[in-house]
Amino acid sequence: MGVFALLSFILALVQVFATFALPSASVKYIAQYLAEGNPEKARAVVARVLQICLFASAVVFVILFIPAEWVSSLMFGTAAHALLLRLIALCSLFAILNLQVASFLQGMQRMRDVALLGLASRLITTSIGVYLLLSGWRLYAVVLGWLAGFLIASVAGLILTAKYLGVLGKPHPIRPLLNFSSPLYVSGGIGFFAGWFDQLLLVSYMSLLYGTVEAQRMLGIYYVAIRASMVPSLFSSSIITALFPQLSELYAQQGINSLKDVFRVSTRYSVLIGFPLIVGLATLAYPTIILFAGWEFIEAAEPLIILSIAALAGTLGVASAPILLTLERTAIASVLSVISAALSFFLSYFALVYLNLGMIGIAWARTFAAIIGLAIGLYVLARYVSISFDKEALWKVSTASALMVLAIIALDLVRKFLSPDSYEFLVIRLHMIPIYVIAGASAYFLVLVALRAIKKHDIELLEEYLPKKLKRMVTLLERIAVAD
Repeated sequence: MGVFALLSFILALVQVFATFALPSASVKYIAQYLAEGNPEKARAVVARVLQICLFASAVVFVILFIPAEWVSSLMFGTAAHALLLRLIALCSLFAILNLQVASFLQGMQRMRDVALLGLASRLITTSIGVYLLLSGWRLYAVVLGWLAGFLIASVAGLILTAKYLGVLGKPHPIRPLLNFSSPLYVSGGIGFFAGWFDQLLLVSYMSLLYGTVEAQRMLGIYYVAIRASMVPSLFSSSIITALFPQLSELYAQQGINSLKDVFRVSTRYSVLIGFPLIVGLATLAYPTIILFAGWEFIEAAEPLIILSIAALAGTLGVASAPILLTLERTAIASVLSVISAALSFFLSYFALVYLNLGMIGIAWARTFAAIIGLAIGLYVLARYVSISFDKEALWKVSTASALMVLAIIALDLVRKFLSPDSYEFLVIRLHMIPIYVIAGASAYFLVLVALRAIKKHDIELLEEYLPKKLKRMVTLLERIAVAD
C-alpha cells in the first residue's frame, strides 16, 4: 500500500503540473463564450489547449520513461519498480488528456457526459484492476487498470467534444488563458504539495527512525485513512464541477448580483447531504476500515475520525473557490492556497518532528489547517460578495446528524447485551454494517422530517435534475415538504 501511495503521488503530480491549470481556464472561457453566442471563440480555446496538452504529455512521458531505474531507486530504495514507472509514464499521456477534455465538456455544461465518462472510467479501471489482481499481477494490475480507464475516457471525451463543439480551428491567443490560469497553477502546485506534504514527511521521517519498509507500511495506513475521508467529499466536488460553468454563464449574462445567493444555496445542499455522510463515516470508522482495507489497516480508523472534521470544514466552504474564479480573482485564490499550504507545512512538521505524534499528529495538523483556511477564505470572499449561510439548515442538519450518531450507538449497545461474543465499541461484524447504515440513515431522515427541514424548492430541484424514471420517487417526498 505504501508503494501504491507513492505511485498515486507521481500520477497526481503529473496531472497537476503538466496541465498548467488550463482546465479551469477552459471551463471559464468556453462557458463564457457560449453564453455570449460565440462558439468560434470557444472552439479556439479547445484547439489551443489541445496543442499545449499534447506537447506537455510528450515531455512528461520522456521524463518518466527514460530515467525509470534511477527514479525507482530514489523513491522505493530499489530499481525493481522501474517497469511500473514506465507504465505510469504511459498512463500520464492519457491522464493529462482526460483532464483537459473533461474541462471542455464541463465548460459546455455537458454534465451528464462528464458524469458518464467518469463513471465509465472508474468501472473500467476497477474491473480490469480487480481481474488482474485476482490473476496475480499485483501492483501491475492497478496501473494497467488506470491506463485502460484514462485511455478510454480521454478518447471518448475527445470524440464528444468534436461532436458538440469541434476541436479544429484557429487557436485562441495563449496570453488570456495563461493570465487566468498562471496564478491557479502556482496555487495548485502549492496546494498539491500541501495535500501530500504530511504523507511525504511521514515516510521520509519514519524512514530515518525505523527504516524504509516500516515507513512505507505507516504511509500505507495513513494513505488509507486519507482516501476514506475523501469519499464523502465527492459530493462537494461534484457541486464545484457543476457550479463553476453555471456561475460563469450567470456572471456573463447578469453580473455580480447573480452570485449573491449562490453561496447560501450551494452550502445548503452540500450540508444536507455532506454532513450525514461525513459524520456517519466517522462513527463507523472502524468497521469501514476493516471492510474495505482489512484488519491489518485498523490503525487507520483513528486518523480517519480526525480527518472527518477537516472534511466538514471543506463542505462549508464548497462555493468559495468557484465564486472567486468566476470573478477572475485568481491571484486572491492563489494567495489563499499559499496560506493554507503554509499552515499545513508548519503544523505537520511541528506535530511529527517536534511532538512526535505520528499519524495522529499529522491528521490533527491537516484538520486545523482546513479549519483556519476556511475561516480566512470566508473572510476574503465576503469582501467581494455578500455571503450568508442557511442557518436553519445548519442547525437542523447538525441536530439530525447528532441524533443519527446516537441511534447507531444505541443499536451498538443493544448488540452488546444480545451478543455472546466479546464486545468492542463500534467495532462491528461486517454483516452488521448495512443494518447500522440503514438505522443511521433512517434516524437522520426522520429527524429532518420532524424538524420540517425539507422544503418545497428542494423537491423541485430534485425533480429538475433526476432522470424521468426516478421522478416518481420524488412525489412521495412532496407530502412531507414544507413551504419555503
